Amino acid sequence: MHDELVVECPAERAEGVAALLRAEMEGAAELRVPLVVDVAIGDNWADIH
Repeated sequence: MHDELVVECPAERAEGVAALLRAEMEGAAELRVPLVVDVAIGDNWADIH
């Protein structure tokens, strides 16, 4: 499955927000296979793709 989220926050909080999102999303459900979350930080959507 593939989904994308775009989250805006102040640049100085980006690393913390990314870590929080990763932890929440990877722990959203307990499955036989792990949920894997990729996080990228950039000024806009095009910069992170």
